Amino acid sequence: MHDNEIKSTEIQRQMHKDFFDRCEYAIEAGYYLEAMLMEYAAIESRLEAICGIVGFPCGKFCSCRKDIAISTRINCLRVYRNTYKSVFLKTKLPPNFFTDKGTLRKWIDNRNQIIHGLFKNEVKYTQRIQNSKDLAEKGYEYARLLYNEANRIRRLTKKHPEIFVSVIPECKNMECKGFNKDHQ
Repeated sequence: MHDNEIKSTEIQRQMHKDFFDRCEYAIEAGYYLEAMLMEYAAIESRLEAICGIVGFPCGKFCSCRKDIAISTRINCLRVYRNTYKSVFLKTKLPPNFFTDKGTLRKWIDNRNQIIHGLFKNEVKYTQRIQNSKDLAEKGYEYARLLYNEANRIRRLTKKHPEIFVSVIPECKNMECKGFNKDHQ
């Protein structure tokens, strides 16, 4: 690694470490929207990391990664979790975490309603602001779960690579930019 790459990696590592402190501060200070914006970014980042760790085409080194929707990664991880149960034997993620109407998608939908609809309906404005504290706290918890899960799976690939020998991570969304038509 070159000095610039090492410095960049170190800065990125520090950014991830600081995320929890910054997010916790935002929640304590009542900056719930700011907390949710950081949480969404962290959640998206960890989903991408997990996809990369298990070998999905939409991982960190995918040239089209910015074009891949968060819902696509959630769907692929849902199928992956259901297919390769041995990888998720010791997960702390709730069983419905990646499902269509599961924990993570509900959080994202609620977050999107608040962020994208904040000033669209004045009648719901007060309720949205009140709901944002609970949502920010849940987002913090989900981000923590995904950080831990990415680290757990990374350790698993190093300590028990045999678990991944028969695992074939396949993209399940034909519209996804990372979808490989040659393997279908």
